[in-house]
Amino acid sequence: MTFNLTEQQWIPVVTQDWQYQEVSLIEMFERWQQLRELQAENPPTTLALYRFLLAILHRAYQGPRTVDHWEEISEDNGQQAIAYLKEKAECFDLLHPTQPFMQDIALPEQSSIPIYNLSLMQADNTSTVFCHEHQWTGYSISLSQASRLLIRLQSVDPTSLRAFYPPQSKGNRSAANTPTINAANIIVCGSPLKEMLLFNLMQYNPTAEIPSVVSGEDLPTWETGYTGQPKKAIPNGYINYLTYPWRRLRLFAQGAQVSQIAITMGHSLPDGVSTSQWECGIAFREDKPVRLSMERQLWRDAHSFLQSADKSNRPRIIDWWEKLRYEELVENTIHLQIFGLCADKAKPLGWSVEQFSAPVQYLTERDLWNVLSIGIKIAEDHQQAFRSFRGSPYYALAQGLNPPTTGGDAISKHALSLAAALDGASRYWAKLDREFYRFLDELPQDATTGADGITRYGLNKLPDWTNTVQSVAQEAFKESIASIRNYQARALALRSLNSLLRKLWGEKSGKAA
Repeated sequence: MTFNLTEQQWIPVVTQDWQYQEVSLIEMFERWQQLRELQAENPPTTLALYRFLLAILHRAYQGPRTVDHWEEISEDNGQQAIAYLKEKAECFDLLHPTQPFMQDIALPEQSSIPIYNLSLMQADNTSTVFCHEHQWTGYSISLSQASRLLIRLQSVDPTSLRAFYPPQSKGNRSAANTPTINAANIIVCGSPLKEMLLFNLMQYNPTAEIPSVVSGEDLPTWETGYTGQPKKAIPNGYINYLTYPWRRLRLFAQGAQVSQIAITMGHSLPDGVSTSQWECGIAFREDKPVRLSMERQLWRDAHSFLQSADKSNRPRIIDWWEKLRYEELVENTIHLQIFGLCADKAKPLGWSVEQFSAPVQYLTERDLWNVLSIGIKIAEDHQQAFRSFRGSPYYALAQGLNPPTTGGDAISKHALSLAAALDGASRYWAKLDREFYRFLDELPQDATTGADGITRYGLNKLPDWTNTVQSVAQEAFKESIASIRNYQARALALRSLNSLLRKLWGEKSGKAA
């Protein structure tokens, strides 16, 4: 029995009329001009599939080395990718007897586990975060689903204790986080699917060490094999990194269904080695990925995605996209999808996919980006209104609710509990979320060119934004204390709030000037 991914239908796509279909690898490249996007069963799997397809394109075209080569790839319309898939078809057989796709036949069936937890992305303690079906119900998945699961586990999977790799029976068996975990992973959007993939096809020029140094042959791991004792190893290059064997996996199929999977730790990077030298879809601050938080609005890190600064680097795919924009090969607005899977060690907390769009000027106009960064900083600073430090509005509220003889430590504890219970911060960020995107869109038009020929941004919109932030902070705080019936305590809190807002207004006005 075979299940070859080049011929079998397993890639989930959305057509131009919004219909869901599954297609084979070859069919996808044949029809990618008529398809809208990928859409798997969850965002982490969708992200993993994009990275997988990009690795195929890089391998097939050995590029794009230059902007001209990128145009040639676009004009070729996937034909070279199809030829590669036909030549290497044996590498993509999920049930190959000696080298099954993304699997290690050294893993025995007795070390396998029910596929339930992994396919539904649950923690090892069978926590029902994402579903309510028990794992011991004979749960199984199709070969198409199993193919997507393998790709997701090799690309987007949190750390966890796994079975020992044979013949090991003691020592370390902890599989490390894949680099995509807890990170904001950027995909540049386009339509059709061909455009979306090409927009994310990073410049690949090994001779110039772009995007990374290449040592030896930079091959996808499906050509070299996902077998062998796990070890700490440096990827040979960018293609090898995109297909790095973070896990050792083996499916155990019964006919067309899979209910068991063996999984152990795979390779990991040597200690102290950062993924920033290979990763092109993640922004980095001080060599650490910009994290994705389930409790933090994406736009609060928008400046990190749009430009690089001291100790901060935007995703390198944005650098490449800017070059394509300079040659007028892409549009004037950049549209991003940001994928993420947040996890606390081995426990997945939740996944997300968010949309973010910005005028292209933010990528090229440093002064405009600086004003945007100041605007975001203003919003962050006003979060002080919802904290519990001594002198804060919630601290003043706690003082008003307690007898005058109450000690400072007790007041501080009460203020902390009030800040958590009343949660004005959530109201603040939710209200500001609606206002930020208006500020983002209107700011590039607020441009004034002086007699010195220098264009300055935000002379009107930045003060307006500061006023909006102050109004939203005041409104959110008032709503948060509306249930407090001690009017004297509320008055003390509002007095403290107004004092804080006046102080912040003065600081922001000084910085803007």
